[in-house]
Amino acid sequence: MAGLIGNLHSARTGMSVSQASIQTTSHNINNINTPGYSRQRVEQSTKSAYSNPGYNSSMGPGQIGTGVQATDVIRIRNTFYDFQYRSESHNYGETSIKYQHYTNMEKIFNEPSDSAISASISDFFSSWQELSKNPNDTGAKDVVIQNAKYLSTNISNVKEKLDKLSTQAEKKLNDDVSEINDMINQIRGLNKEIKLIEGSGKTPNDLMDQRDSVIDELSHKLNIENSEVQKLINEKLENGTEVTLDELKNIGDVSGEIQGSLDMIDKISEYTSDLKEFAKGLTKGVNNVMNGRDFDDNNVQATDQQLFIFNENGDPIIKANEDLVNNPKNLIMTAQKAENMYKLKDAKITIDGENITIGNYYNNIVQKLGNETKEVIRNESNQSKLLGEIDNLRLNVSGVSLDEEMVNLIQFQHSYNASAKVISTIDSLLDVVVNGLVR
Repeated sequence: MAGLIGNLHSARTGMSVSQASIQTTSHNINNINTPGYSRQRVEQSTKSAYSNPGYNSSMGPGQIGTGVQATDVIRIRNTFYDFQYRSESHNYGETSIKYQHYTNMEKIFNEPSDSAISASISDFFSSWQELSKNPNDTGAKDVVIQNAKYLSTNISNVKEKLDKLSTQAEKKLNDDVSEINDMINQIRGLNKEIKLIEGSGKTPNDLMDQRDSVIDELSHKLNIENSEVQKLINEKLENGTEVTLDELKNIGDVSGEIQGSLDMIDKISEYTSDLKEFAKGLTKGVNNVMNGRDFDDNNVQATDQQLFIFNENGDPIIKANEDLVNNPKNLIMTAQKAENMYKLKDAKITIDGENITIGNYYNNIVQKLGNETKEVIRNESNQSKLLGEIDNLRLNVSGVSLDEEMVNLIQFQHSYNASAKVISTIDSLLDVVVNGLVR
């Protein structure tokens, strides 16, 4: 198609491609704040030239171009950065869950503070030293019993809060499993839509962005680079069934938020058990002294007077004897017993198979918690920084830059105007040809 009509067609293709580019640029600008959106670009190529090459062709030895065509609209996205992000996101997901629970445990123990267990232990034993000076003083007895009540209440409150934290961790774990199944269902639905559109020769960029966003979220829950995890997810995508918690546990270390919750459920249980052993050891030691026996005596008599009552599966797990709380005069005490009770503070007794003082056993719990929390806080900070850097690299490639899009918009506008100018020129030439012949 040579001549003026061919030039008209060529200019029309330029306007068409420029218009598609302007529309794509507008789409980019409109989605500048859309999470997970990848900027798009119109791919274009020259249309097939007119006339086969050859000296004997009607056009001579050369070829005449016939314009431009839009071949596709593509996403600007670097798959390597996606791989890096998903290779690290599960580590951050696991660490972030641990960070939340460890910082909550620190708040529960609230050490050091005037209202924490360690301060209650100190006040409890100090009051016995005062009582030893006058063991029959009702006021001094009442102070001892009130301190015992405060200490036991503190211990039971911490245990109760740990139980609630464990329940929250269990709920978070079950919620995550439900969210994983929702994400798998979303991916399954998006895969069907994507295949349908790709079958028509189109590129479903926005749907692919949505799928990538869901996969990014899923990578926080699980290590999707793990071959066993991949196998499980692919199986669920194919047969439409749901992932169960038992299936995830059978994989082993699935990492991500799932692994973080599993680990923290065990860790909270460990601290709860340590606190129970502490309460049990405290009860045994104090009640032995109350009855004039050795600190570490394991023989409990039916006639024993009890200051503390321990119930491993009860709520509270330890409490002060209500009879003594209501009637401090019922506390039978001698100066020697009161002095021995004060000395119990530094005496070694058997707690959870360990020969240790009551205070040191509790301090070891707090120190272990502090050390583990510091490590988790450090890991969370490092993982957050690393993941943020990788995400920024992704955004530098796929994110929408308003300045860049405005430059592109001006460029495409000029291209469109230039093609329109060519059409206007050809129109003038055609007018000369047609109307000139008439005259």
